[in-house]
Amino acid sequence: MRAVSPQKINCLNGRKRTGRQRRNMKRNKSELLLEKKITEVNGKCPLATVDIEENIKNRDWTIENYGYGPLNPAVPDPGFWEEKAELWSTDLETVKTARCGNCAAFDQSNVILGCIEKGINETNAADPRDVMEISDLGYCQLFKFKCAGARTCDAWLFGGPVRDQQREAMPETETQNELTEIVGQLDKASQTHRSQANRLEILKNSLGGYGR
Repeated sequence: MRAVSPQKINCLNGRKRTGRQRRNMKRNKSELLLEKKITEVNGKCPLATVDIEENIKNRDWTIENYGYGPLNPAVPDPGFWEEKAELWSTDLETVKTARCGNCAAFDQSNVILGCIEKGINETNAADPRDVMEISDLGYCQLFKFKCAGARTCDAWLFGGPVRDQQREAMPETETQNELTEIVGQLDKASQTHRSQANRLEILKNSLGGYGR
């Protein structure tokens, strides 16, 4: 039988945590995050994207330790969101804007989405894109599992999600650097050629002098 977390007990009993309890909880969660191991990668695909048991194991760990949820984001869940608001010392309206779908650890790059598609549809019996689009699936780079965009957790990071257009600026910069390098090489080669032409002209004149 799974033990009920202290946070859930506090919520059920209607007790509010003190400032010290909240600080201790944040410290304990930070220690858990530092101890969290990166899961094994299967080729280019993170293991949890193609292995449902690995995915559920990591998801359940995140539910227990970092409050991943709610179970159904489409219905009111005041106990869940009130706890999040208390944790972040903010109001319900603000805390509900912090979702997996706009978290900086939420990976929806084409490679990751291809991995998720592969994991959902091993037998090619249906179109996994329907499932992925309805649930707004992505991959959590912090806790290594497939997560739904409408959910959240205590480790939410501003600035997401991760998508390919954010990574396209780097190749452009690399191309510019390569072009600059090529131009420099051509200019150096041109200088070398001019130097060689001058030497040939000197040698030609020298040979002509011997012939006279």
